[in-house]
Amino acid sequence: MRQFTFASCALYFLTGLTAISIGSVMPELLNYYHISYTIGGRLIFVGAMGFLTGVLLTSWLNRRFQPKPILTISALVIAFAQFSILLLPPFPLFMTLYFINSVGSAAIGIVVATMFIEVFIGRQAVAMSYLEVSFGLGAFTMPLLASFFIAHGIWRYLFVLTAVLAVVLAIVWTRISYSKQAVDQGEPLDASGSSDAQHPLSANLKWIVLGLFALIVFLYGGLEGSLNNFMSSIFIHYLNQAAYYASISVGIFWGAMVIGRAATAIIIRKLTYSTYLLINIIGSIVSLVLFIVLKNALMGYIFVGTLGLMMSGIYSITLVYANYSIPNSAHLVTPIISGLSGLGSAIFPALTGFAIDRAGMTLTLWYIVSIATAYLIFLLVINRLRSGRPILSVKRWYHTRPAIASRRARYK
Repeated sequence: MRQFTFASCALYFLTGLTAISIGSVMPELLNYYHISYTIGGRLIFVGAMGFLTGVLLTSWLNRRFQPKPILTISALVIAFAQFSILLLPPFPLFMTLYFINSVGSAAIGIVVATMFIEVFIGRQAVAMSYLEVSFGLGAFTMPLLASFFIAHGIWRYLFVLTAVLAVVLAIVWTRISYSKQAVDQGEPLDASGSSDAQHPLSANLKWIVLGLFALIVFLYGGLEGSLNNFMSSIFIHYLNQAAYYASISVGIFWGAMVIGRAATAIIIRKLTYSTYLLINIIGSIVSLVLFIVLKNALMGYIFVGTLGLMMSGIYSITLVYANYSIPNSAHLVTPIISGLSGLGSAIFPALTGFAIDRAGMTLTLWYIVSIATAYLIFLLVINRLRSGRPILSVKRWYHTRPAIASRRARYK
């Protein structure tokens, strides 16, 4: 299984590279094509739509074909897109290629995550943290590579690296084997996975809980997408930092994310999924509030680091928690969670940019806090439903409905 795990992590590393590749050379692209940042924003939106298309397509393919050919073809799709982008074709074609690249990345993310959920029974969170670390390393490495290539005036050849890696992984995955088997007794389990105590959900309640999970991951996608795209702008306009120093905040955020994701593999062996998510979303809210209230540059960098640590495992543990709550439904749950996360990362950043233009940076920051707070509220609702205790208002409604009905009958 080590080859399977390593090859899967390598694919996630590839998606981390490709996810940040366009953004890393965005100024050079805009200058080459003589387009504005508004058009650049549309390019990012096209990529998000490609990701959503990939989620929908893969959820259909996953039910009809084995994972290996899907992964091999997806890697080749990325290779084709990256090699073609290297040629810097006319911009409409460039946008089409970026769309295709995002479809391939989504397919890899969905298939690999689904396999991990099904293979690593009882320790999905530990296994998923390896994938998230790999993605984070790719996202952290790409800006460093881009800086080197830009400094030497060869930024377009950055896409050669990702294309070659994609081809290599496509070949590797023709030789990888794996089996859906019980977890080895010697391997560490998740705290939740090591316990059989779970309140069974009724058929109707499963759909409600799945809808709530889709909602909170939609909110999380918006939270992370807003911070990823506007972190530098926040430091420039709220803390009056120069552009160079402001860009460091993104590196600190992603560096902390990588460290936090590595730590998640250890922490999740001690904490249940719900406890982990509660601690981390509350920590994220506190970090954001202190960032806003203190309004100090040095403290701002510190709180960006703590924010990265707190947010590092929220997506992967939300995905695992959803599959744990609705067992034996990975082919349904995983695409829904991934798709709604991608949709949130497409919609909320657009709203965040609009808020900055219309309401100013301070109110926009509180709006970002409200996104995290909404996640917390709905997570508490999920925990309440999973514990078998109905929401108070729902319980009262059921108790009072017969009395209301009888009073109506008397007045007829």
